[in-house]
Amino acid sequence: MKQLWKVILALFFSVLICIPSAFAIFYYTQPMKDVSYEFFSLGEDTGWTVFTDEKGNQTHLASDGYGGYLGLSYSGQTIYYSKNMTEKLDDPMLKIFVVNRTVSVFLDGNVIYTDCPELDNRIGYLTLPMLDYDRAQPVTISLPPDYHGKTLTIAQSTGDSEKQVDDGTVWPCEVMLYCGYAYESSLIASAAQTMLPAVLLFALILFLLAIFIWNTFERMFSLKPVIFALALLFQMCGILSRADFFFEYFRSFPFDLGDLFFYFSIGALLLFVTLYASRLRLLFAAVTALQWISALLYLLTQSEILLEYGKLSVFFMKLPQITGFFALITVLAAAFYLWKCGIRFFRHQIQAALLLTGGYMLFLIACAPFWPDYVSGVFTRIWQETLSLLPDFSLRLLWNLYLISSLAAVFLEFVEQISARRTELAVLSTKNALAMESYENLCLQSEEVMMLRHDTLKHYSLLRTMANEKPGQIAGYLDDLIGQAENVRSVISSRNQILNILLNGKLSAAKAKGIRTEIIRCDAPKKLPLSDAELCSLIVNILDNAINAAGGAQTPYLKLDLHCKDQHFVFSCINSMPHIKTSNKKAPTPDHEYGLKIIRQIMNRFGDNMLLIEQSSTVYQITVIIPF
Repeated sequence: MKQLWKVILALFFSVLICIPSAFAIFYYTQPMKDVSYEFFSLGEDTGWTVFTDEKGNQTHLASDGYGGYLGLSYSGQTIYYSKNMTEKLDDPMLKIFVVNRTVSVFLDGNVIYTDCPELDNRIGYLTLPMLDYDRAQPVTISLPPDYHGKTLTIAQSTGDSEKQVDDGTVWPCEVMLYCGYAYESSLIASAAQTMLPAVLLFALILFLLAIFIWNTFERMFSLKPVIFALALLFQMCGILSRADFFFEYFRSFPFDLGDLFFYFSIGALLLFVTLYASRLRLLFAAVTALQWISALLYLLTQSEILLEYGKLSVFFMKLPQITGFFALITVLAAAFYLWKCGIRFFRHQIQAALLLTGGYMLFLIACAPFWPDYVSGVFTRIWQETLSLLPDFSLRLLWNLYLISSLAAVFLEFVEQISARRTELAVLSTKNALAMESYENLCLQSEEVMMLRHDTLKHYSLLRTMANEKPGQIAGYLDDLIGQAENVRSVISSRNQILNILLNGKLSAAKAKGIRTEIIRCDAPKKLPLSDAELCSLIVNILDNAINAAGGAQTPYLKLDLHCKDQHFVFSCINSMPHIKTSNKKAPTPDHEYGLKIIRQIMNRFGDNMLLIEQSSTVYQITVIIPF
């Protein structure tokens, strides 16, 4: 009960720390509310005044109703557009979508930005030149905090071809006023939405590679973790390729990298589970090959290497969606069969998949009263894709389910490997300790036998003398010799070396506690249907319970009987117990109960009648029967 409460407290504190940690991380994936104003856009009357100014002589330009203005006096004349700043924002930012023009920006006649600082930057005295290149980004200007209520004026250059005397038109650049915090938060949110899943996948890749290295050190070389890591790598690359800034770092491609990496990731994961599918490996290999072929056809078709655009090319571009969906459905269905066949990986995978499915359904039920559109949208999309046989949303749902359940199975399998390794090390440590005790027991017994042998001639001579002179004392003297022989340490020597080590070690411990031991029969098969760890747990728990119980008895003793009968190995242990009145009988100690539970767990595989326990007020007997 105490251990249960400790586990509950550990889970409680873990959740208590994880919730605010997750909130702190994912908080930045949501951008602030965007407050922006399209100040000047094509074809809209937004309250701007467009004019030319020649040393104070202003001439208003006429709008053509489509975002252009007429009325320039000469070619290359600088135009101005002005507006009173009635909009109020925190951290005001001005964005001017200018390409090959130069601009200067004024606030109440004072210049706050210019592309040409060498010119006379006063309204009416500017002749701005054209750029000989195109800007990659718009001009972004931070306005002073006291901008509200002031007049914003933007000066813009015009080209030689834009002489406006007759029918020419000039187009002022589009202008946006926005909150800098909101814009920056949108960039942060976009980066966070991309990097958080990518970093998580990278951490999982490192975890899988660590498993691969650990298995190699443990002499269990297997490429399974590497193939799974490859599937996660494809998925991570697909997420990064969909980032807003991807094409700023890399050139454009003739195909959709995000979809291509996604289809490759499905193929790699199918290859990973194929290595576990012992009885159905041909089926798994077939669907895996089909997915890889369809992904390669998609790549060749989108690159226009295989086919030009047409109905067949459209089919090939949709093919990986169809094959991926049905491949995942097939391996999930087959996993149930492989679970029943006793493959632990698929047992963990299906259990995790069922848990995730149930959790997602509960999530949808909980969301239904608050976000009904979201819930109905999920089922509507699934139904529409079912009718059209072109799964996209359904495929991604199924993919997430299969990926997470496979990760859970890998993690649980790794935990079991570590636990088995720790158990193996503990068994080796116990075997070494018991082997040393067995060796010491053999040495002491040999020494005692040598001492008896050394004294045998003296005893015979003394008995000869006593027979002639004091025949009445012979019986007492013989009793003393018999007692000395009984005190010689018992030694187990059967055909099973592991059993010899375990029993001799515990017999030495019993002797050290003053418990008299007796070996009735001593025979065991060379090999038993138990691992060394199971045999060690079974025998050690039986003898530990017996030694602890016999140690409190008035006449402590321990009897062992091990023999073979009808293709079965029979091991019986009888020990004395402290005399307990039936009316005042104490419950067994926790250690005894725990040891007996382990014994029952090991013996359950052989049937209910293979473990026999008999107990009286002073004697306890346990017998285990193990078929060869």
